[in-house]
Amino acid sequence: MHRSSSPRARISARLRRGALLVTVPVVLAACAAAPSGPVATVDGVDVPRELLEGWVRTATDANGDLDAVGLQADLLARVVQQRIIEGVVAERGLTVDLALIESIRADITAQVGGESSLEATLVDVGFPKDYFEDVFLPVEAAVDTLVLSLAEGQALATRSARHILVETRAEADEIVALLADGAEFATLAQERSQDPGSGAQGGDLGAQRRGTFVPPFDDAVWGAPFDTVLEPVESEFGFHVIEVTAETETPAADLSSQERRALVAAELEELIGGRIEVAEVTVDPTIGTWDATTGGITPANQ
Repeated sequence: MHRSSSPRARISARLRRGALLVTVPVVLAACAAAPSGPVATVDGVDVPRELLEGWVRTATDANGDLDAVGLQADLLARVVQQRIIEGVVAERGLTVDLALIESIRADITAQVGGESSLEATLVDVGFPKDYFEDVFLPVEAAVDTLVLSLAEGQALATRSARHILVETRAEADEIVALLADGAEFATLAQERSQDPGSGAQGGDLGAQRRGTFVPPFDDAVWGAPFDTVLEPVESEFGFHVIEVTAETETPAADLSSQERRALVAAELEELIGGRIEVAEVTVDPTIGTWDATTGGITPANQ
């Protein structure tokens, strides 16, 4: 019943997917009349060409299957984002704790299976070690610093619910009647629910934040009184018999980084997205075109 989530922008997700792997090797600045000068400027500050060329050369030397044109656009986009996001951090009077950078690095290393796996996957996706250390990790830490500031004093509300999924309204009405006559919810879920994941758990969906489920189901969960079997709710999956059992609030300080980001997602998007839209960014047209809406660079060959 969960929404399908879009791929995360974090390196941990990228490393698992190998999202930058492509098949056409290209040599950066291979022609005799190679461009000169900065590859980009961000609010009047240059991004040195040799920095980007060095990263791309290192990455393509280590992995010949990388598309250098697409790779350089991707790496440069994050450098531009770094300049903008770190500017927002400074404007708000915040500082990035070095311990936070190390914590993020340790978390990513653990997610990919250790230091040797991290090094291998960085090669796979085209992230040189110094780029990972000097650009990617500081950006993640800067974002987390903003998130911690935005989330201060807030709490994440979650609701615990259980459901029984069936194909037809008639089946759902029958289950509601059985529950009204004293049948056990968990037993009916195990016997009748067509959601194999929760059915085996007696229909239990665990504690979930608002927006986790598809809209009709989510609306029902967050509008329901506790310990009351609702009238059947229809979604794209079928008909649901739902009971909400509890609601809890967890202080932001006790949440994971991902949960905190979800808690302040709208505020974070307004803060960073708004700053990206107004930043004065120029990009060498031989590399690509800056997109102020997405904060990315469209490669010149696309």
